[in-house]
Amino acid sequence: MTRSVPSALQTHLDSGSTTVTQLLLIKPVTPGYPAIGITLLDKDVTYDDGAGAVTYLAKIGMVPAALVSSLDMTVDNTEIQSLIPEFDLPISEADIVAGVYDYAEATIYLVNYEDLSMGHVVLGYGTTGQMRVENGLSFWTEFTALSKLLKQSIVEKDSITCRAVYGSQPIGTGGGVFEQRFPCGKNAVAEFTGAQTVTSVGAEPNNSFTASALGAAANTYVPGMLVWLSGKNMGRTYEVESQSAGGAITLTFETMFPIVAGDTFKVRPDCTKWVEGANGCKAHWNSVSATEWKLHYRGEPLIPIADGDAINTPGATVGASLGGGTTAP
Repeated sequence: MTRSVPSALQTHLDSGSTTVTQLLLIKPVTPGYPAIGITLLDKDVTYDDGAGAVTYLAKIGMVPAALVSSLDMTVDNTEIQSLIPEFDLPISEADIVAGVYDYAEATIYLVNYEDLSMGHVVLGYGTTGQMRVENGLSFWTEFTALSKLLKQSIVEKDSITCRAVYGSQPIGTGGGVFEQRFPCGKNAVAEFTGAQTVTSVGAEPNNSFTASALGAAANTYVPGMLVWLSGKNMGRTYEVESQSAGGAITLTFETMFPIVAGDTFKVRPDCTKWVEGANGCKAHWNSVSATEWKLHYRGEPLIPIADGDAINTPGATVGASLGGGTTAP
């Protein structure tokens, strides 16, 4: 793996006396948040990498740990420490804690700050990890190169439950939907409710609340996905663990910030990944036909399970009939 270095910049690097600095560009995957630039220099640098000019801020700054890079397929990585500004800038402690910049696209450039027309060298390109705040004064950004993805399994393995992400569409669909090679095909976006309002908060304000106007039968949204539309958790998505007919909802995981009355959200049902049962594959596709689910279920529910394996297979014995037949979980 080699790097392309512009000839003018290479000449400058060979001169022995250089004026170079590193720039970190972070592009959040969270909608509504712009890219941010951070520089190692003691003054701001406005640089256009070909995709538009970005001002790399010295006020935030960064102190990178050793950048691990190699010519083989070893994963390039580093950690970068930056300051949390006390004044208005495009990044805040609340956004960092809420996960706005987690798993964002990240690029590390090397430029000559005295002559930006020389172009740049890409020292690293990949994604951030989960940012963490330290003592309320600084935050750490983990950087990992895309070569890490090559170490992941790229083939699907057999499974009794469905492997598709609920609502996923064929690759190339576009429009911001989740795409898979073997998709679910359901239009999950259309299943979201309109904006719902929190009317009261439970004993655990980070995961239980009531929206009395929800007006849905119990467990309609179990499992389900909930997206906050306003409040400090705005833009974050959480799994629904329980939901009553009166609109009482409990989330599987706690929110980053306490939920308060007046916060708004939208919610939709998800899939259990089983063939049978409420919010199972058949339940989602029966409105089309009784056999439509077979075109969308990305699992092998009839795989025989030996007794020994059944002990270690979650749900393998659930729903077993005493009359010799079996029913799917």
